[in-house]
Formats: sequence, structure tokens, C-alpha cells
Amino acid sequence: MTSVKQIGVVVLAGGLAVIAGVAALRDKPAPQVPVPAVAPAAPMGESHDRAPLGADDERYAHGLWKIHSTVRTEAVRMSFTGLAYKTGEIRKEAVRERIAPLVKVFESAAHDVRAIETPASMETTRAIYLDALALYRDAATEMVKVAADGSDEHLIKAQEMSSSASTRLLEVSEKLWPGEYKPN
Repeated sequence: MTSVKQIGVVVLAGGLAVIAGVAALRDKPAPQVPVPAVAPAAPMGESHDRAPLGADDERYAHGLWKIHSTVRTEAVRMSFTGLAYKTGEIRKEAVRERIAPLVKVFESAAHDVRAIETPASMETTRAIYLDALALYRDAATEMVKVAADGSDEHLIKAQEMSSSASTRLLEVSEKLWPGEYKPN
């Protein structure tokens, strides 16, 4: 009985050796192709494609970042509230409770943006950001109307405005904070 096992092990080992030998003969190393020189990657948050911001622009970006972090969070909260309503997780009254305060949040953010000393080079960026805030405010106002009549048309209009606002924020974000995490 042991001799049968020994023969089986020898045959198995021989078979594996043959397979390994065939694989080694078929495996040819890839020819060496010269690799072109590539510029090193930019550190996180920097881009080779844009000139660095000047001191005034940097101060403006820093001041706007404090506002932007809140705006971004509340915009996401607004989107998730709409999703929670559509999936039946919350009732239309909860939409009003969650979204109505956001109208004031976006208005307050617009006030704060206007209060930041804005260099001439950032006027267009500021206008784009303020436009985004107005769209978010209007989207929140539209979403609150769901509580009154339950019509999905309000959610559709609000989503269109919110999407447009998000696109504007991304434009500003790429200019001021390239490499920032973009949630949508």
C-alpha cells in the first residue's frame, strides 16, 4: 500500500516539475523599453497647471474656505434629506423641519462672503460663489414646498438648482483649492 502512495507522490512531483519546466520555457522576459522622463507628481492639493495664488488671493481663499466648509456640508445635508424623503425614510413634514433652516444658512453664508475683502483678481470667483449660494437658497426654499403639497415637482426643481450650484462650487474649488475632495 505504501508503495502505491510513494509511486503516486513521485508521479505527482514529476508532473509538477514538467509543468514548471514548460512554464519556464514559455515565460520570456519582456523586452526592455526605455521609459520617458516624467515630471514628478504635484504634492497633494497642488497643481502644475496653475500659477500659485498671490498673497491677497491666498487670504481670500483662506477666508472663503471657512465659509465653504459649512456650505458644502449643508448642501450635502439638503441632498440627503431629499433622498430620505423619496425612499420613504422621512415624512414631508421632516423635509420642512430639516430644510427650512438651510435657507438662512445659505443667506448668512452669502453675507459672510460679501464681508470678505475681495481682491480684484477674485471678483469673478466671488460672483460665481454668490450665485451658487443663491441657487442653494432657492433650492432649499423650493424643497420646503414639498411639505405643503407633497409634489415631487418641487424636488425636481430643487435638484436642478442644487446641481447647478454644485457645478459652480466645483469651479471655484478647482481654482482655489485644487485637489480638494469632491463628494459629488
